[in-house]
Amino acid sequence: MCRHRWFSKRYFIALLLITTLGFTLRYITWIYPGWGASSLIIFDVDTYTVFGIQYIENIKTLNITALAGINTGVPPLGMILTGLTASTIGPIIGHVQAGLLAPILASSLTTIPTYMLVKKHSHKTALVAASLTALDPFLIQYSTAYLDSIGTLFAVTSVYYLYRSKRGRDLILAAMFASMTVLTKLTFLIFILVLIFFLLLHHQLNPKRIAVYMFLPILSLSLNPWLWIQQTIKTTVEGHLTFNNIPLSPIIGPLVIGVPQSLPWYMLSYLGMGQVLWNTLPFIIPLVTLAVILYRALQGQLCIPATLAIAASASVLTVFLLPRNYWTYSWGGGSIQGVLTRQFYPYYFYPVGPFLAMLAAQLATSPNSGEPRPPRLVSYPIVATAALSPLAVVMNTGLHYWDFIFTLIYNYAQGQWVLEGLAMVLFTTALLAAVLALAEFIHRRTR
Repeated sequence: MCRHRWFSKRYFIALLLITTLGFTLRYITWIYPGWGASSLIIFDVDTYTVFGIQYIENIKTLNITALAGINTGVPPLGMILTGLTASTIGPIIGHVQAGLLAPILASSLTTIPTYMLVKKHSHKTALVAASLTALDPFLIQYSTAYLDSIGTLFAVTSVYYLYRSKRGRDLILAAMFASMTVLTKLTFLIFILVLIFFLLLHHQLNPKRIAVYMFLPILSLSLNPWLWIQQTIKTTVEGHLTFNNIPLSPIIGPLVIGVPQSLPWYMLSYLGMGQVLWNTLPFIIPLVTLAVILYRALQGQLCIPATLAIAASASVLTVFLLPRNYWTYSWGGGSIQGVLTRQFYPYYFYPVGPFLAMLAAQLATSPNSGEPRPPRLVSYPIVATAALSPLAVVMNTGLHYWDFIFTLIYNYAQGQWVLEGLAMVLFTTALLAAVLALAEFIHRRTR
């Protein structure tokens, strides 16, 4: 008993150190001394701080009308947490820096549910998963994604309780955290639906427990203030119809912009290439996942655990099923008309990181999970994202202009197939075919 307690204490200290190191790296990158603020891309830093402070002020005065008008269409929880840190710590370190504390702290704390999710396999596996989540450069950079990093913390915690939900209390906790993630960003509702679909498909969760799990997240949607007032409901609908109006965007998007030959590039972008952007650090976790999968496959020891694979695949398919078009000729009815502009941000891939980290850690340290092999629908998205990671890492390291080249070519000669880059169409088609072939090879090598 004493030996068991000593081991538990040792692993707890290790997890605490990993979490602290992750927070320290994020803090020095973005707050003090803030090296990343002058060299790395960051989004919405002033906007969400202002929104957060406004939220707190209007909650204090119970001004429902004002609350409903703040960033309509976006759930409130992320802005409330940002407002709390900005309002309380802002006078000490600056409001913008204090506003960043909310997503940075959430990103750092994600190591804890990540550890807990894979601890049942081994503590070593759990520490590897936590370390990947804490130290990945891409996750460090986009820990500043106000909604995605906060929502990911709640999503991973929800999956932890859902996977251990033999007791009613765990299922309720899973539903509560699912509600919190949906109240942070609506994108996570796609994640929950895909996750539930896979679990139901593989008989890992019965319909009654699924109904209990889904009830609270769906009910929590009523807590969005912009649903309380008719005018803001109208504004919300109009906003989403402008930006998020194309279901199955990876397939339909090329037809919408009138460039059907960009279909392979669209699919590659939604699977992993969309993370490439100027001044973006490389995403190492998918690269590690690819290396481990190939190593185990060539050894003949590849046993992909179905439960972790389902969560990881759901995170990838969440991006793939986003109803936001990769390119558009009009950014929200703005002044740029007739010119393709990108409306797809790299931080959309942030939630993929922790889930792939758990899968990679499991495959690296405890390959024989004893779980059934996941079907193609689950394994393909994981392998595709991992397979694209070498290109994405190289591009984010020094060739950020790749996506810009495609955009430039398609803008240069709209409607002219030859001038729109036949070589690039052939290349992207061949690359997509190679990714799918690798996914099939890996699936067949999985025991």
